[in-house]
Amino acid sequence: MLFYYCDAKNNLPVQKKMMTPLLIDALTISEGRFEKPCPVLVLKMMLLNEEISSEFSEKIKNQALLLLATYRKLLRAVARDLCDVKTLKDSVKRRHWGKVDKVQDKMVVAKELRLKHLDLEEMPLFFHTQHFLKKLPISFVQKLVDWAPPAVSGTFLIENIVAGYIAQKLLPLEKIKVKELGKSVQPYFHIADFFVLLPQLEELYQKYQKQIVCVAPTAEIALALTDFKKAWIYRIRSSL
Repeated sequence: MLFYYCDAKNNLPVQKKMMTPLLIDALTISEGRFEKPCPVLVLKMMLLNEEISSEFSEKIKNQALLLLATYRKLLRAVARDLCDVKTLKDSVKRRHWGKVDKVQDKMVVAKELRLKHLDLEEMPLFFHTQHFLKKLPISFVQKLVDWAPPAVSGTFLIENIVAGYIAQKLLPLEKIKVKELGKSVQPYFHIADFFVLLPQLEELYQKYQKQIVCVAPTAEIALALTDFKKAWIYRIRSSL
């Protein structure tokens, strides 16, 4: 079992388990999944503390920062809503689904995407989660999902799970491009399993927060993705 305790200072559950490569692959993508540079691959390299090579353009790096900020803010919101969750089943298995290297592109209606859910009931939209998601413009969400297209087995989310979850909630009737694994794989993780990555996402956010404000498409998106007040957002962006 995975046990959680509540951080009184931040009111966030903290997972008492070491971060695993499986979780990073599920949040992003497995090795070799994409043939060309993409934003979510940059995010993965950041989480693994790897040097970002020159093959990635500034545009792609900036898109990765927006993914980082979105995932951090969403997971913080979900964590607040699920602070009373005490245990989750250990989803980590010995065999890594990443061994399934054959994938094909297909279109899926976003509301049909599924993820592993809590034992008691499927997770609804809770207050903090809904409050954050309502701040994201649909046009931005469409770009975000394009930067991190989910990998699926059937309709179960296997990789880019958080991007798929956002698409499911905000683009329910739209067809989105996904990468279907060539072999059936059972879902590994519930979105709450990613709470263990929050400290690392927070550290990266603190490092790049002003840059995130600058590269956000609009001041409103910068306000949604960061902890700055509106006056500071405009001050930072006006200094460009």
